[in-house]
Amino acid sequence: MSMPAALDELDERRLQVVAEQAVGLRWQILLTAVVVAAIVWRDVPALWVLGWFSAVIASREWRAAALARMAADRARPIAERLRATVQWNVLIGACNGSAALFMARLDPTLDAVLTMILVSWGAGAVSTSATVMPAFLAYAGLLFVPTAAMWLAAGGWLGWGVGALVLMFFGVQTRFARRNLQTFEESFGIRAENQALATSLEFERAQLAIARDQAVRANNDKSRFLAGASHDLRQPLQAMALNVGALRHVAMASDARAIVEVVDSSLEQLRAMLDALLDVSKLDAGVVVAQPQRVRIDRLLTAVMASFGAAASARGVGLRADCPTGLEVRTDPDLLRRMLANLVDNAIKFSPAGGQVEVRVRTRKTPDASKDEVELTVQDSGPGIAPENHRLVFEDLVQLQAQGSGAAPAAGHGLGLGIVRRMAELLGVPVELESSLGAGACFRLRLPLAPSVGAEGPEGDGAAASWSLAGRCVLVLEDDPMVRGAYLNALGAMGCRVLSAATLDEALGQVGEPDAVVVDCRLGGGVSGFDAAERLRARRSAQPALPIVMVTADTDPAVVEAARRQALPLLRKPVDDRGLGRALAAAIERS
Repeated sequence: MSMPAALDELDERRLQVVAEQAVGLRWQILLTAVVVAAIVWRDVPALWVLGWFSAVIASREWRAAALARMAADRARPIAERLRATVQWNVLIGACNGSAALFMARLDPTLDAVLTMILVSWGAGAVSTSATVMPAFLAYAGLLFVPTAAMWLAAGGWLGWGVGALVLMFFGVQTRFARRNLQTFEESFGIRAENQALATSLEFERAQLAIARDQAVRANNDKSRFLAGASHDLRQPLQAMALNVGALRHVAMASDARAIVEVVDSSLEQLRAMLDALLDVSKLDAGVVVAQPQRVRIDRLLTAVMASFGAAASARGVGLRADCPTGLEVRTDPDLLRRMLANLVDNAIKFSPAGGQVEVRVRTRKTPDASKDEVELTVQDSGPGIAPENHRLVFEDLVQLQAQGSGAAPAAGHGLGLGIVRRMAELLGVPVELESSLGAGACFRLRLPLAPSVGAEGPEGDGAAASWSLAGRCVLVLEDDPMVRGAYLNALGAMGCRVLSAATLDEALGQVGEPDAVVVDCRLGGGVSGFDAAERLRARRSAQPALPIVMVTADTDPAVVEAARRQALPLLRKPVDDRGLGRALAAAIERS
């Protein structure tokens, strides 16, 4: 379609929208005019009121009929019809706006009521006439300006103040109208682009074979990029996490400490989001390995719910958690956190304003009553899901249309529940959905209850055990100076004497002193952290063996297996100061 033809088609659509709105507002205008007449009847001569009422109704009907004819009459130039639309809006604006003259005979209370009605009429033009901006200004201006003029003429602080507010509101509505027009034009442009794309469908089909090969290559490139980006993106997070940990040991005011806690919580959420972004492709590739451990479900739930407080508040949705204190499950905390975050996020998006999202945690017997398990449910008050769609919602890129919901349209790409399904399969955790149309949705997870600490034996996480590194000497082997400096700050705040090395040679020269070593998995110069750990232990052959903690951003199962063979505790970036301290203390204790 040529540019002039496209512009004519856009103008035709502008006129059609105005005509459709004009035809559909008959009863609203009639009712409002009756209310205005009732308000002014006692103070204004009846002949004036009846004349005004007749003019309003007659002009509305004439305009609606004229616009309907003009929208259908494409033989007449569109520019001429748009000018006529403006003229018709001048007529009804003058008729409706002339009610402002009644304010000269009313008391201030009735003036205020009449002002509200006239201003509402003018504001309504944003949705009825904004596609033809001159028509909007012609109609709304003849409502707002006379109303403001009557208040200004009344004088006094009240009259001047209300008059100024009416003019300011006119300016605001004009901006809204221009924004609506811009949205309308963009939507029209998108539709035109879609039509153009549809005409080229056959050509696109002929290119599918080439595109498929390119997609395969791009997917391989993406995998290589993610492997490299995982390390590079986690490095600054690692530095921030350790420096925030060091700040906890610095004396500061309570408000500053509260800020540190907020930053720490935000970093944790950022780490979780980064993990999700980098691991989604690995879930299907089968390279994400679940690492079960003891998890305090109440702490994990508190962190997740806190991260969604602002989002829930913005949508007017209540957010409530009910979880026994101290309850522990055995699972991978990162995978469970992301599953729960996806379910809560989904529940908030599909709950209407005033709705409620509730997360409940309870212990219960397994179906065979052989042992206890933990049941976690996420219940929303959204439109619900028909039973025949229960399996469908866990597929990728599926977004069911909400029916009868008062919620705003949910944003997203339809991947959240697909990720939940993959992670649940990885953890061996069943996910159940209970829902029907109009009854909200309830997602249920069943998690294995963690054994008692005594039964857990040497594999317990030891999170509750006390630990200290005060007076210990720790060597840090890290090639990134920013992260290395963060280690120095965090370990120093724990009371350690810290040695640092940027290269393996520097570390080998200091290996006789430290009580433990922190080694990055990927060092500069192509040196592997595992090779470095082996050489450091070989250099200091004295018993007991040198305690070494490995830190990595890699989730490759080969890395996990290599750490297991060398008996190296493996921490995944970004590691906070408490996690690092516990791991070092445990490694020293075992040596």
